[in-house]
Amino acid sequence: MATLTPTLTLASSDMNGDVLNLSVTDSLSILGQVTTKQIVATTTGVVFATAADYTKAYVYLKNLSATAAEIITIEKADGGDEYMTLGAGEWTWFPWASIVDLFADAAQGTPTLEVRIYQESAA
Repeated sequence: MATLTPTLTLASSDMNGDVLNLSVTDSLSILGQVTTKQIVATTTGVVFATAADYTKAYVYLKNLSATAAEIITIEKADGGDEYMTLGAGEWTWFPWASIVDLFADAAQGTPTLEVRIYQESAA
């Protein structure tokens, strides 16, 4: 069993005139597979995580592009429901219930999406 310790810290001394200092840490047991890959997003899109291959998981994604116009959209593979967009250099971390395939497409160009999936339990 592996233990993953995610930490998120948000800090600002001048946000809306207030001081922001928030830090959250958790401990996650990872009993299943860990997937690390890079995919090239295109304007026609690509499925990068097939739900049937995973149980509940935690997903880290990062748009590795440095070109501002190379925005990656993350959405439901078979319905086009848009979940989020990642601009150049942006990243996200979220729990994934593994009930829908995850799909990525690019507004333009061919940006690279870094994908890491940490499966909570063995399949």
